[in-house]
Amino acid sequence: MKPGIALLLCTGLALTACGGAMTPEEAAVEEATLATSEAALASCGTWSGWANTGVSSCQPNSACGNYWRCEPRLAPEAAPTLDDGPQQRPPVCPSGQVAVMYYELGKYNQQSQYRVCFDAAGNYTHTEWQYQNVSGGCSGC
Repeated sequence: MKPGIALLLCTGLALTACGGAMTPEEAAVEEATLATSEAALASCGTWSGWANTGVSSCQPNSACGNYWRCEPRLAPEAAPTLDDGPQQRPPVCPSGQVAVMYYELGKYNQQSQYRVCFDAAGNYTHTEWQYQNVSGGCSGC
């Protein structure tokens, strides 16, 4: 495998492992990069199915509801709105504080998948891994 292709593949896999949100444009570039890299790795097998790794984390999840907390961060007239209309302003807090919305925690499970790669002679060379986080519900945090 060419060094540049290995770097591109590793970069793509690292970004996938971080679980960060991508814009559609970033996702398209990433997919094209991986497709190019995979074409150069014609000796790799197909990806396995996704399986839970046993690692989980608790992170804010909009599907689990939300709550408001007064914080001394903004002047009341600078309170954020949900749709730019005054009827959607958060509840009024004491002077010098503003209500800030937070999402309740939800459980996320890490999953992985792998594929095995071989050289042109059919000898094992390495195993590649990918990771993703999927919602595991709103309880358990």
